[in-house]
Amino acid sequence: MVNFDLSQVGATFRKKDKEYKDSAPLPEEEDDIDASEFEDDEVVPKKIKNRRPREDDFTQQRLAAINPVLTPNTVVPIYLVIAAVFVIVGGCLLAVSTKVDEITLYYQDCVTAAPTDDFGDMPSSHFQFYFHNVKNFNVTPQWKFVDDPNDDFSERGTCQIRFTTPKVIKKSVYVNYMLEKFAANHRRYVLSFSEDQLRGEHASYDLVHDSTGINCKPLARSSNGKLYYPCGLIANAMFNDSFPMQLINVTDNSQNYDLTNQGINWHTDRQRFKKTKYNYTEITPPPFWEKSFPDGYNETNVPNIQEWEEFQNWMRPGAFDKSTKLIRKNGNSSLPAGEYEIDIGLHWPVTEFNGKKAVYITHGSSIGGRNPFLGIVYLIGGCICCGMALILLVCWLFSGRKIADPSSLSWNK
Repeated sequence: MVNFDLSQVGATFRKKDKEYKDSAPLPEEEDDIDASEFEDDEVVPKKIKNRRPREDDFTQQRLAAINPVLTPNTVVPIYLVIAAVFVIVGGCLLAVSTKVDEITLYYQDCVTAAPTDDFGDMPSSHFQFYFHNVKNFNVTPQWKFVDDPNDDFSERGTCQIRFTTPKVIKKSVYVNYMLEKFAANHRRYVLSFSEDQLRGEHASYDLVHDSTGINCKPLARSSNGKLYYPCGLIANAMFNDSFPMQLINVTDNSQNYDLTNQGINWHTDRQRFKKTKYNYTEITPPPFWEKSFPDGYNETNVPNIQEWEEFQNWMRPGAFDKSTKLIRKNGNSSLPAGEYEIDIGLHWPVTEFNGKKAVYITHGSSIGGRNPFLGIVYLIGGCICCGMALILLVCWLFSGRKIADPSSLSWNK
């Protein structure tokens, strides 16, 4: 059996440990650090993120609120105030509308119904007058058809119409043409044009024919390969009856009333319609323009649609099958009372679709032409509000209860 001397073992370990510490390298002494080096450094505090909303009335939901209690005492006066406003506005609109004078002369049957040798009375169904100061005016207008032997179209010649104005028509005087039963709101029709052509761009066939939505697919290119300019159904169907630049005074030709075709459209349309960049050899007139351009386009007759205001008016289709468009005006002088003649060149047929066309002469007002519809609507709205106020008042007087009466609560019954 071997005996170990634990004291000797411990001494051995202590000796080895002392030798290891003596042999280990001493750590280098650090240089003295001057605390003044850190005195100028700014201590940036750590920003603590706070999700609390700002301390204001909006974020803390302290905004003042209005919670009106709708009682008969408040509702009835409100209805009466609204009724009064509607009735006053409607009455003013109706009063202004009734002071607008107008003359409407239908001439779609001039080729077949008007006499050719002398002036004759127009049928009563072909004219309408309204003069607010002359209630019993009943002078029948007359018409006459002057044929054109060189024209073989169904709609040809000139329709001469004489009419009488019993009083002065104050400026500005507007001469419009009116179309009835012409459905210009058909979807295929209103989308048939090229916006690029209208803006004067040199649009290719693929662009005017294959564009999504608005395009000239039904009428883009002729059989000889030339592009129609302007293309599309709207431009092709443009109204082309010719209107004069004067109303002839029948009794005194020196007192003829001048008209103009300038300033008959919105001035902003000049930014939309631009002179074309096409060369005249690349384009051809639409089919229905053959009468105006029998030999096609040349260097001088390509239409400048930026200056052609009649065309700009036509390119804004009417929303209904009855529409009027301005074609002549006089903003400088009033139309004196007297007998006048207007000569209209016939080119645009309407009898094929049982339509009507007329010349419509009127003057301006602060709300436009003579149309009582808006005034009547306001009056009806005012009457309805007044009726509602009376109904609520009667119900309150005969079957009402006290406001905030606790005895009316369900658990108190």
